[in-house]
Amino acid sequence: MRNEVPSKSLEWSNLVLGVCFIYAAYMFGGLPAAAWNAGITGTLIVCCSAVALTRYGAWAEWSNLLLGCWAVVAPFLLGFGSESVAMWTHVLLGLCVATIAAIQLFAGRQTDKPSSTRLKPGE
Repeated sequence: MRNEVPSKSLEWSNLVLGVCFIYAAYMFGGLPAAAWNAGITGTLIVCCSAVALTRYGAWAEWSNLLLGCWAVVAPFLLGFGSESVAMWTHVLLGLCVATIAAIQLFAGRQTDKPSSTRLKPGE
């Protein structure tokens, strides 16, 4: 496990998206399922991103990837898919979080790979 985040700006982006989820929870006051889901999901995203900023681990990115995917499907599983603002907020923020987490995981794997270039004898 490495201690350095592949891209701190992407990790900060996920942290900000988590804060947006938390803020959205207050907007969905009339929809308890949407409000609770946005608040809990946002808090977990913020926590995972904050921990990853201080001590990077692939588990934080996998957590954010799963949380982002959950946010995309939650409106339909929790019954607020017909509420367009709540549904689209969850889907769009979830896709952004999942995409950023996937990029971070890919970047982490690329930096962990040993170089495949070898020097030939005599070079």
